[in-house]
Amino acid sequence: MSKRIVGVAIVLLFAMIAVVTYSIFEVKTTSEIELTLDNSFKETLKKEDKRTRNEGRSEYFNRLLMDPVTQQVPPNYRVKEIGFATELSIAAKQKTNGATDIFEWTEIGPFDVGGRTRGFGIDQRNVNILIAGGVSGGIWKSINGGSTWELKSDISLSPSVSSLVQDPTNLDRWYYSTGEIDGNSASARGGGAFYSGVGLFVSNDNGETWSQIEATTDGNETTCCGRFDVVEKIVISPTTGSIFYGANLYGIYKSTNGLATQTHVLGEPGDHFYADVEVNSNGVVIAVISASFIGGPGLSDPGIYISTDDGENWTNITPNSFPVLPARSVIGIAPSNPNIFFVFNDETGNAEDLSLFRFDITNINDIQVSDRTSGIPNFGAYDDIPNKRVGDLDPQGGYNLMVEVHPTNPDAVFLGATNLFRSTDGFSTTPPVDGNGDTDPSVASTYWIGGYSTANNVSQYENHHADQHNLVFDPTNPNRAFSLHDGGISVTENILATPVVWSDIDEGYNVTQFYTVSIHPDENDPRVAGGTQDNGSPYFLFDVEDGSSNSVDPSSGDGAFNYVGDDIFLTSSQRGILLSYEYSGFNVTQFSYVYPSNATNQLFIHPVAVNPSNESYVFYPENDHLWRNDQILSLPRNTNSEGTTQGWDELNNVSVDNTHQITALEFSTSNPGNRLYFGGSDGDLAPIIKRLDDINATDGEVDISMPLAAGGGYVHDIAVNPENGNEVVVVLSNYNIESIWYSNNSGSTWSAIGGNLEGENGPSVRSAAFAPSSNGNYIFVGTSIGLFFTETPNEGNTQWTQAAENVIGNVVVADLDYRTTDDLLAVGTHGRGVFIGNIGITTSNEDDSGVPSGFVLQQNYPNPFNPGTSINFSLPVNSRVTLTVFDVAGREVARLLDNEILSSGSHDELFEASDLASGTYIYRLDAVPVSGGSVFSQTKTMTLIK
Repeated sequence: MSKRIVGVAIVLLFAMIAVVTYSIFEVKTTSEIELTLDNSFKETLKKEDKRTRNEGRSEYFNRLLMDPVTQQVPPNYRVKEIGFATELSIAAKQKTNGATDIFEWTEIGPFDVGGRTRGFGIDQRNVNILIAGGVSGGIWKSINGGSTWELKSDISLSPSVSSLVQDPTNLDRWYYSTGEIDGNSASARGGGAFYSGVGLFVSNDNGETWSQIEATTDGNETTCCGRFDVVEKIVISPTTGSIFYGANLYGIYKSTNGLATQTHVLGEPGDHFYADVEVNSNGVVIAVISASFIGGPGLSDPGIYISTDDGENWTNITPNSFPVLPARSVIGIAPSNPNIFFVFNDETGNAEDLSLFRFDITNINDIQVSDRTSGIPNFGAYDDIPNKRVGDLDPQGGYNLMVEVHPTNPDAVFLGATNLFRSTDGFSTTPPVDGNGDTDPSVASTYWIGGYSTANNVSQYENHHADQHNLVFDPTNPNRAFSLHDGGISVTENILATPVVWSDIDEGYNVTQFYTVSIHPDENDPRVAGGTQDNGSPYFLFDVEDGSSNSVDPSSGDGAFNYVGDDIFLTSSQRGILLSYEYSGFNVTQFSYVYPSNATNQLFIHPVAVNPSNESYVFYPENDHLWRNDQILSLPRNTNSEGTTQGWDELNNVSVDNTHQITALEFSTSNPGNRLYFGGSDGDLAPIIKRLDDINATDGEVDISMPLAAGGGYVHDIAVNPENGNEVVVVLSNYNIESIWYSNNSGSTWSAIGGNLEGENGPSVRSAAFAPSSNGNYIFVGTSIGLFFTETPNEGNTQWTQAAENVIGNVVVADLDYRTTDDLLAVGTHGRGVFIGNIGITTSNEDDSGVPSGFVLQQNYPNPFNPGTSINFSLPVNSRVTLTVFDVAGREVARLLDNEILSSGSHDELFEASDLASGTYIYRLDAVPVSGGSVFSQTKTMTLIK
């Protein structure tokens, strides 16, 4: 059995879900699924500067999420919307006696891609035990050195992991922090891609289970921003056990009691945009704080500080040549000589404004500082692509920045931004330059060990990825190192080799951040693809029983729109670079650039619509109007990266209006088919929805806008019932507005059907899909807190029920694609890959007579909870039942059932914890058949957060 299949099996077993058996197709091996094309087109996709791409990504996400009234994402929204989900789920459980999700769900991958990872740790007692955290994918653990991975964090909590540390005073204890200040495409705030965290978490069983630390929640914040919104670094003093964390926007905090209480020790709360902290083996605390996030030096001086008394007092050791207004800075300590450390600074977000300093604090009264900035290589436009500098260290505004020092050699120093560079003299030597003033390419192999490739025709360093976030060394082998980047996790056996050889250990580490997803329309067809953050467009074959195939990437950078059709496979990257492919069996071959070369002003994730009834027709927006191509299937191959004019007609009169930009479009497929719906968004004005009934026309679209839609609403998705082209849902993704609009008469009238998903602290809705299945007619919506469905759209009274709550949880659901041929729903999440739901089959743990086949104790729901939660269990026979709740010290705090006789079947008990303190609790079910037999006893943990 392959590694990925083992990973799938573990997840499926953990989720306790059934699987669907497919016999029609056979999953292909890696060698059988190929992308038969050259890589030259990827050079074009690298033309866009990564910094520009991040800015575009931030702008895109802020526009689609912000509250139109305040023009920003609501403060502390993540804590509040998870609390909203908890209350919603309690109400649903109480109404349905605990049974809400009736469908089968399976995680299908891609299991070989990975995703952005910042938090990582190696068990100091066993180097085969690894713990990693995706920035929006949760905590994962491997017990075999990364060959397989298993999700360990609670899927109902925040999936954000920004920093991870093992407690040196208790190696079974780990902590992780949450939130990402810049670059996280799962969310945004005030103009930047800001993914709010929900505090700090602890594990006391070596990463098996995790609970939130009560004292690190600040869900009552009413203004931006709480000090637990973004904690990107947490460290522990090896000499005192004190915990220090750097809270972006707040500075440095210290705790001496396991974070039960914390003291602010450096910086000015609410001032400094960035903060970093480290502790050396002697207990000296080193910290760096940035300039104010509102500009200027701030209320306390930015710069570099040390403390020799466990953070009680601090000395400013900032050298005169250090930037006056530093942005993000990071610290790297030399393990072999803890008095030596490096500070790597990003002043403006540009590669040209990086600086590096080496400090020696052997004599605390005479600290030696060396400016090593001139030693930083800059290979510039290394691959000769105009305006694209793949050979430098681009911090992208501080989004990716790291410095680490070799465990046994203080002169072997590693700098990371887009690329990973190495120096064996601490960057003390100025590298040679070429005629363009860039570092001479002849020394690239000396410095350049990861990120982009040094070869002209490959976009990534082999088995590595651009955008560096961390580098962690094996405690038993100083040359063995793990690199954490936007592609996941890579490991090398010799970080000092030339060249460095990396291995990818992402197999089963499914934290991929999808924007879009598409499955082939034919029954039992295994083809699926989707656009992802910085990992292109993985294309693979799925099998819900035997595991999915390895993937291939037919695009690059940020993958965007995908269409897996009968006769054509279309994929795209950021800014609307659209390519078509031919099928050769399940393989995709022969790429061609097919986007209109004269179109401009593309969105970062640019929408495109293919007519599923006639795949020759493709519509492509440009600002307020559309382009049409009715011969995509017959276009000659085009390898000109600037696009093509063939087949494209600019429809200036098929438009929203000159103030709006088209942000979503969708075809109807039947009753009637061949109809195009499209919507436009404006930052201030109400959205516009239009309908084009004749797709061959050059004008004549019908305005069907919702008259009561909020100004500034962003049209993020349009869904059309595949069996009724008059039934439409429009999704507005902003917070604090009516998000879900429904029409059953092709837009003549609309009703807001957000129902119980709307209200204060409600989620952002991202996607929708009609699912007219053999089991019932459903509408699904993807939100920032998971997947929901309803059978009855009833205006403000619509009741939405969470689906896949124990499989997908509260991760962001970015896109949905439903196929009617076998009732399958593809769910693209932004942080947990792709899931498949069989909507035509309902699940049950009962036999045909309605009697459970065995004793089952379910995980309580919701979890975490406040103040109530439901505990569901099943009995195969009439039994005497005791249900008890204990605290972590083993003290009984509640007895919900006391030796009571219950009939066979499913039972649900509500546990109210209003009088208890926040923390982890244990519940135990003891059941003895009335007719005689052995006792069934099982325990589970749950978390109360107030």
